[in-house]
Amino acid sequence: MKTVKFDVTYKGPAGRLELFIRWLWSIPSYIVVIILAIIGVIAMTLQFIHILFLGKRHAALHKAIRMFFDYEVRWKSYIYLLTDERNPILPEN
Repeated sequence: MKTVKFDVTYKGPAGRLELFIRWLWSIPSYIVVIILAIIGVIAMTLQFIHILFLGKRHAALHKAIRMFFDYEVRWKSYIYLLTDERNPILPEN
């Protein structure tokens, strides 16, 4: 099992305009998170069935699940004011 490391550096005070931009940026990103969550749940269910019957993971389903979790972590860290790096609206492959 691999260890996950997440490093967040503290930066000085943030402006009020940046908080407003974060709020506006969160709306389309949230829609993408919901769509990816639906895809992720379907992929997890199919992955479970695939592992149950064949005894191995399916690469494309694994990639879909990872894409959802990667995007969600980046989105939450930006929304919860942990980082100033905006996530792209569409997820990266």
